[in-house]
Amino acid sequence: MSDTVHIGKVLRSKSSPIPTADAFAALNEIVAAAREYGRIRQQEQTKRAAIAAAEHVQVDRIHAAEKSLKLYFERVFAERAHTSEEMFVRLDQAMDSGDPQMVHAVVRGIVDLAQSSPLAGLDDFGKFWAELGTDDSPVEL
Repeated sequence: MSDTVHIGKVLRSKSSPIPTADAFAALNEIVAAAREYGRIRQQEQTKRAAIAAAEHVQVDRIHAAEKSLKLYFERVFAERAHTSEEMFVRLDQAMDSGDPQMVHAVVRGIVDLAQSSPLAGLDDFGKFWAELGTDDSPVEL
């Protein structure tokens, strides 16, 4: 350790002091900006919550539609399978009886069944989707 002593002068700042009114105005600006930040943050959180709620509604709509469509296909295809089995039984009977008109009629029925779509009964699928799960058209399972 050394016993050296340093002697110096304390220098004053050459800049002028900030007036009290300016300091108070700066403080008010910080408070106002913080309040505005809080207000905007709350608004944006509310918007995000509304978006999340809307998303939840649409996801529920999709799941309800999926269940309905699966049930529809299950029933329609079971019915179609039964109908096609019955038509082939009728075809065998018509061929066994040697009735060409009956064979033609049954084959025509089989072709018609094969060409039809299970969704053919839905005239406007877009309209069906738009109305699915609304207050006017609730989904019932």
